[in-house]
Amino acid sequence: MSREPPPPLPGGWKVKDLPYYTGKSQTFSTGDKLVHGQRGEVVGPATSESHKGKGVKVLFPGNKGGIDCYLTEVRRLHAAAA
Repeated sequence: MSREPPPPLPGGWKVKDLPYYTGKSQTFSTGDKLVHGQRGEVVGPATSESHKGKGVKVLFPGNKGGIDCYLTEVRRLHAAAA
């Protein structure tokens, strides 16, 4: 085991931060969902090749596992209704 701390997450996010999802709502074949405006919990760095270094893995309520989200799809503050 390394005694080095893990590298920082992209975008200044930290594990346990609570971002809002701002992307398009969608449902995956696993049954997991992304819902625009839903709040989740950062659980680590994005791991898919398309998202590595460009996103974080977020666990949303009701989902079985974390979903890779691009940095452009998560916000620290809830967007005001237009």
